Amino acid sequence: MKKIQWRDFKASLKHNEKSYTLKGRIHLKRGTYPGEVEITNINDVPTQQFLSGMPEIPYSRSLGRSFVLPRKPIAASFTQKVDGTALIFSPLQLPDGETIVFPRTRGMIIIRNTKWRALQDLVDRVVTPDLKERISTVCCQQNAALVFELWGRENPHTVQYDRDLSFSLHTVIKGRNGIQPWRLVKQIAKSADLPIVEELVRVKASKLTIEELQYLAQQLTNKQEQENDPNLGLYRQEGVILNIESQSKGWQWKFKPPSMEEYHRLARVKILPITVYHSVWKLIDRGEDASLSALLKVMQLEYGEEAIAHYKDIISHYYWLWYSKYYEEM
Repeated sequence: MKKIQWRDFKASLKHNEKSYTLKGRIHLKRGTYPGEVEITNINDVPTQQFLSGMPEIPYSRSLGRSFVLPRKPIAASFTQKVDGTALIFSPLQLPDGETIVFPRTRGMIIIRNTKWRALQDLVDRVVTPDLKERISTVCCQQNAALVFELWGRENPHTVQYDRDLSFSLHTVIKGRNGIQPWRLVKQIAKSADLPIVEELVRVKASKLTIEELQYLAQQLTNKQEQENDPNLGLYRQEGVILNIESQSKGWQWKFKPPSMEEYHRLARVKILPITVYHSVWKLIDRGEDASLSALLKVMQLEYGEEAIAHYKDIISHYYWLWYSKYYEEM
């Protein structure tokens, strides 16, 4: 069954007590452009503007994405990978010439509260008017998208956090998939006083070899693994991001603790309890219905009709366990 790559949308955006109707399409497929938006019409005025998505970060052993160093790399940094909702802030030019900036997820054009998650309320708690203004200024000055992660106990996903809610910059993108060097991300965060993910290790050019980077990644993820207990289904650490940079470009690769990497590997080919949970959270992040029927439908696209028919009772069982944990008081 062929997966849909683009979905048409019509959305209403409010700015300075004015309403703007946006029309276009959003890219849904995994890979280079998930969450990319093409705006084709604003208040019946034709336009063509692309708002960057957040590229799927490949594993170092991904098929078709060989882990190689770019020409003339100047540094590399390992940063903490946090498990939450990616919020993408992009500049959009209105028909009157004004440029505005607003957050999106990879599947939700306009942030809103749903039955399943009060995402607008969570965003409003961490993105104060002053912080929003600073983010908007950077987006417009750099003509770039800033990607933050909204994570913590109040925005649950696979990893279980003790802290309530956090908001951290991790990627800056120019154009279509133009990942910027990590040092620029740090400079932007420092100059605009923006929260940023933790940098764990910085590697100078003289030590930039595949072997050294893989060794450091293994050291970091093995340490993280000590906090995970897959037998109990308890995950405290998701992994690290390797940010390699040249003078003008950035590249990202992800490394995960053994238990987390195994979970994600199996989740793509096999239906497991944690696979069910992961699929439900993706629906919620896109602002879609997360009912059992909706889950079965989306998992059918992922795994096929035969597999879903065979595992329907198991999926239902773990869905209701998930529901009772997070929504039994609704």
